[in-house]
Amino acid sequence: MNYQVISEKTLSHYLEMPGLLLVDLRSREDYGKNHIPGAIWQDWEHIVDEFSGLLAGFETDHGTLPAHIVLYCDSGHISLITARDLAVRGYPVMSLNGGFHRWHGQTVS
Repeated sequence: MNYQVISEKTLSHYLEMPGLLLVDLRSREDYGKNHIPGAIWQDWEHIVDEFSGLLAGFETDHGTLPAHIVLYCDSGHISLITARDLAVRGYPVMSLNGGFHRWHGQTVS
């Protein structure tokens, strides 16, 4: 099982690099209101079953698999559980500690 919990500062570093798959697990409505730049929305209840398709779509769009995969939700709990579930299936994923709330608070202040 391989997953990490990363800080908003680490995410800021990844945002500057190519090959990032950033997945917003919040509600579609919240994603529509505001999200981290470059994030795609995915329903957290179905992501485990649909993840291989998500990776295939990224590979098609970018010509390569993602170098980094980061999940986030509102506060970090759902993304942590989802990261664990994906890691059990062999995916090297990361969860944003504190979620969107922490990231948004750091970027607005």
